[in-house]
Amino acid sequence: MPKHPHAIVIGGSIAGLLTARALTDHFERVTIIERDALPRSAAERAGTPQGKHPHNVLTRGMRLMESLIPGLEADLRAHGVAFANWGKHVRTLTRSGWLSDINTELSSPVVSRSLLEWLIRKPLLADSAVTFIEEVQVSGLLTDESRSTVSGVVVKPRRADVTPYELAADFVVDASGRSSKAPDWLESLGYGRPIETTVDPKVGYATRLYKKPENFAGGWHIIYMPARAPGTRGGAVFEIEGGVWMVALGGYSEDYPPNDEAGFIEYAKTLPEPDVYEAMKDAEPLGDIVGYRRTLNIMRHYEKLPRLPEHFALVGDAVCGFNPIYGQGMTVAAMGAVLLRDCLGAAGGSLEGVGRTFQRKLAQQNETVWLMSTGEDFRHPSTEGKRPGFTGRLVQRYIDWVVECLPYDEPMAAKFLHVVNLDQPPTALFQPSVLGGVIRHRLARR
Repeated sequence: MPKHPHAIVIGGSIAGLLTARALTDHFERVTIIERDALPRSAAERAGTPQGKHPHNVLTRGMRLMESLIPGLEADLRAHGVAFANWGKHVRTLTRSGWLSDINTELSSPVVSRSLLEWLIRKPLLADSAVTFIEEVQVSGLLTDESRSTVSGVVVKPRRADVTPYELAADFVVDASGRSSKAPDWLESLGYGRPIETTVDPKVGYATRLYKKPENFAGGWHIIYMPARAPGTRGGAVFEIEGGVWMVALGGYSEDYPPNDEAGFIEYAKTLPEPDVYEAMKDAEPLGDIVGYRRTLNIMRHYEKLPRLPEHFALVGDAVCGFNPIYGQGMTVAAMGAVLLRDCLGAAGGSLEGVGRTFQRKLAQQNETVWLMSTGEDFRHPSTEGKRPGFTGRLVQRYIDWVVECLPYDEPMAAKFLHVVNLDQPPTALFQPSVLGGVIRHRLARR
């Protein structure tokens, strides 16, 4: 099937990079437009303020990234990145206690955001079909005279002395993240603004790097200790490349960890279990403590607009941003990139209707993850947003019963980890084998 001439991706972050790679299967040329000057190494940049904090690549996300960027896993390993087996190398604290070591094929890299983004960007820089335009921003969409079809974008260089210019394309994708201007653009074109759903967990966290002690023999690559409601405090340790521990402390209900050294250490002592503090107390700090509080869950319902312009789509956080404390964002971005590629392939060479079909399917795909993320946030009374109805509360209660079983039921714990890694849908927890285990456990408690 012949390829279309040209596509534009607005935003060169991970969602934009993966989407651009997916579009090369259907377009001769793909242009990535990015506000930042993109580093040619594993370096942080201004446009990723969360880059200094832990990032979690779930098993499904790694699988999809590898399918889009063949050799990514080998590249990560060559840079000293450990792949954590979720049953052996991830110490997870549930409301009922620590998960036991279990046999599972689930694994994913424990890597810094800057290195992962660089190893995804590097092959695209070498791809003659991909062009990067840096240090510019998109100030609007171009359309045909009827405003029914997007035909390109208006590019505005960040330097005040450079004149904006137009760039034509056959298809435009907005991957510009939470700060997307698409609601304004669509409203100005007569399409209206999408409805927004928000859930604010009032979470803030702070992160510091430490050198892993040479004699440490803990056997884990990640400690994950979420806050257990009604408690507000939690923490995590990620062993990233270079023998470095990334230690993050976080709190719900505006119970934020302090950014000074003494306060950071004292906060760690108050977590539900001592493991995070015990790991960091004798480790050598490698930098400052950095805070982050932009944790609002936000979903823009483009699928509910009466109409959308043709040849236009939105992906990643531009559509749906999750509380980053659960580490789902990059995997959802990879899922969206693959879904867009498949929608283009199913269209039989036509671009008509692709955007609307894609937004509808993306909304269905995001809904599952949204319910998982916000369901956990709503355990905390201070979380703001529309709370689940009776059915939602009933489901959440059942999930609580499942979690109670996890430290004592290895097959159920393995199933749970598949769901957490988005490798299986949440409905897998309602299978007869799981349901039977929950009933047995409830009867034994009584």
